[in-house]
Amino acid sequence: MSLHDRPLSGRSILIVEDEPLIALEIHAAFNAAGASITSAADTQEALRMIDVPGLSAAVVDINLGRDDCSVVCERLSRNGIPFVFYTGDARPEIMLKWPNAPVLTKLADKERIVEVVAGVLRG
Repeated sequence: MSLHDRPLSGRSILIVEDEPLIALEIHAAFNAAGASITSAADTQEALRMIDVPGLSAAVVDINLGRDDCSVVCERLSRNGIPFVFYTGDARPEIMLKWPNAPVLTKLADKERIVEVVAGVLRG
């Protein structure tokens, strides 16, 4: 799959990432794939963004500063929004709570991130 295929056209993706450079890289990949993007750098900001209507999926870092992503993942699950973990710290206690969420390791190929998010949207 090429990013130029725009497989996320018409989709809204939330990026929950506390490292600005990584968030920008993911943002660029999703933008090239046709998605509209919202970003959050911490749990409180992410929780506000999750409740905005029309959110299609999320990419979530496990460690968000002093917090982990548990409350974010709980809200995403409750709202029926699929998500993908994108992390440098694969913490089993978090990932086991959401076994259906794919896990990508930083710094995965950006085309792969788009492909995995497109996959969770297809179901």
